[in-house]
Amino acid sequence: MTSYVVVEGHPGARLVERILAATCRKVFTVGSGERSAGIMMAASILAKERTPTVLVVDSDTLEERAWIDEQATIDDILKHAAVRTPYSLVLAVPQIESVLFRDRAGLERALGHAIADDVFFEARFRPRAVIHRLLGEKDVQERETALIDALDEAALLRMADDPSIAQVERFLDAVQQRASGSRREPIRRAG
Repeated sequence: MTSYVVVEGHPGARLVERILAATCRKVFTVGSGERSAGIMMAASILAKERTPTVLVVDSDTLEERAWIDEQATIDDILKHAAVRTPYSLVLAVPQIESVLFRDRAGLERALGHAIADDVFFEARFRPRAVIHRLLGEKDVQERETALIDALDEAALLRMADDPSIAQVERFLDAVQQRASGSRREPIRRAG
């Protein structure tokens, strides 16, 4: 069964696409320019195409209460669009770029240089800002995509352990199992 993964931001979509390909999952990965565009894209796919969809957006906060409220708001939009189509909402805390820091050695190989300990620590709280600083602000989306393309398969497989990616994979596996009839357990929605 075909599934979509809609990811906030084009570099983030490329990262998720590469990780899922490394773990042998075939899906349509779509990047949106902004959060609102991603939400509307996912809702449109659910409403019009009736295709299982995962929406991955940044929480942009480490404050649990804030992202729980945001999750409820976005989930309500997706629920109304989905009717009976399986979907999942994944909030990348604080941003999808945090996945890059799951494998320090792999990221350093792709960058071509070491990352200082204090910079690596800061990435826990501000991963996008750190990546942008490491890459330079000029043509940052293109440079971030090139960095993602430079990641080796071993790094991608270690990055697959990130909670956000694991959540996407669990949903995709459940959709696939349901489509093949090997499992009758209902697919959890959002969360």
